[in-house]
Amino acid sequence: MFTGYGICYRLDALELADEHVQNRHHWTHKTIEHFKETLANPDFPCLFGRKAVNARTCHIVFARAARLAEDIAGGLADYIATITPIPLKQRIGNPLLVFLETAADSSLEAQQTLAWDVLREVHARDTLPWPEEIPQDPHDARWSFCFAGMPLFINMSFPAHRLMKSRNLGPHIAFVINPRESFDEVASAGTESGQRIRARIRERVRHYNDGVMPETLGFFGQDDNFEWKQYQLQEPGAPSPPRCPFHTHAMAECLTEN
Repeated sequence: MFTGYGICYRLDALELADEHVQNRHHWTHKTIEHFKETLANPDFPCLFGRKAVNARTCHIVFARAARLAEDIAGGLADYIATITPIPLKQRIGNPLLVFLETAADSSLEAQQTLAWDVLREVHARDTLPWPEEIPQDPHDARWSFCFAGMPLFINMSFPAHRLMKSRNLGPHIAFVINPRESFDEVASAGTESGQRIRARIRERVRHYNDGVMPETLGFFGQDDNFEWKQYQLQEPGAPSPPRCPFHTHAMAECLTEN
């Protein structure tokens, strides 16, 4: 029996925990082993992710099917409290991996719809106000999802991805979460080094996906770039929503009133 749902483990600690060692046939153990095997591939695009897994410094949260939002909100709050004291340039080596107990046999559209539904429910459990400097409208180029007062970048990975293999981390939906500010610190679109890093990773994405490259990839803050489209990348033949499925409570109230 696994009782570690909603707990934010660092990978090195998880691998020593009884919850992990004594549950080798549980979906959580199988998911982590599959994830490590995936990132062990030298062609996997995300260099930061591969480094974090090798160093065992990434953080892990498991969310059970019946309490997805509750487990994610609790684990995310713990992660943010842990990551906040770490200097910006070091945070990129400490991403959060959230694995959702979900079925792998549903369509990509159904999986993406579920992911956004869960993200709205996680937002509903946030006890701190949305940061004043971050727009609440996802169709503003400066928008990022926020929790516990911290802007975040969320990579949504789905088992139904076939062509976008870089966004398939195994048989369960996964969120790869980094603080927005630290992500831009090491790969800023405003610096030559940041542009080189992003260009290198995107070329690796193209190679890993056998030439498939999403058109929606952009740089944070550019007028024609919307972060929610970076969270949920589309692949050829998959439906593409015209508007972001996420909205804050304040935005929902405005939509209702109008």
